[in-house]
Amino acid sequence: MDDFRKYLAEKALVKRNITTRINHIESWLKWLKIEVENSTYKDLMNYIGHLQETGKSVNQINKRLQAISHYYEFKNLPNIALTTRIKGGIQKANSKPFTIEELDLIFETYQSPNKNYFAKSDKIILGLLIYQGLEMGDFMSLELKDLDLKKGKIYVPKRGNRNERILKLESHQIILLHDFIEKNRTKESDKFLNPQSSDYNQLHYQFKKLSRSVKKSLHENLNLKLDKLSQLRQSRIVHWVKSEGLRQAQYKAGFRRVLSAERYRKADLTDLKEQLKKHHPI
Repeated sequence: MDDFRKYLAEKALVKRNITTRINHIESWLKWLKIEVENSTYKDLMNYIGHLQETGKSVNQINKRLQAISHYYEFKNLPNIALTTRIKGGIQKANSKPFTIEELDLIFETYQSPNKNYFAKSDKIILGLLIYQGLEMGDFMSLELKDLDLKKGKIYVPKRGNRNERILKLESHQIILLHDFIEKNRTKESDKFLNPQSSDYNQLHYQFKKLSRSVKKSLHENLNLKLDKLSQLRQSRIVHWVKSEGLRQAQYKAGFRRVLSAERYRKADLTDLKEQLKKHHPI
């Protein structure tokens, strides 16, 4: 780190800030567990999720992203953190988690307004968010072999700070998944969602559009308010904690630590404000 320290000193940073940035980089490299030259934007997003899960504030995360950006410039690598910053502070939700009945209605009433390829997979994604509590990163990893429709189960691979797990599919999901696989899914890749799951930007674009259309659907059809798609996962975890206990909720959500599930013990999203920090405009 001596060369990096000199690089920071040349930028006229004070000694205390240089030491802090070096500590941030050492933490990033320790978490990364691969050569920094092989790191990707997806790794950075997973790291942000890890920092949020450990309770870091928006300001603390942005300082780490700034340090990472300096380090990638120093290493003359593609700067994956150059324009990546967490937006806003803690979002204080003023609504309770969606009930089981509301989650069912959200899924049942939603119809994708898209006319392109996304229309074939929007409801598939929505169902996996609502019933299995998946996150966008999970869709980047899912392959066709991870779905066992005969047994009605889905295997969610390990990624970043999330553990692998096997989750039950709802019967109405199985029908949609079967039709999607047989009639709509392109066959050029082993990825389940294809081609967007092979391209972060394309999948992120689909999630942004899905978020907008789901918000509109909830407002117009159910008189419900959705702040962001992650509320669907959070609501499902709340119900897992209530009905199945912390350990099972921890497993189903893919959390590494039971403490992460314990934050969902109180069925009020105001107690989940740490889970609602914005790092994507979704």
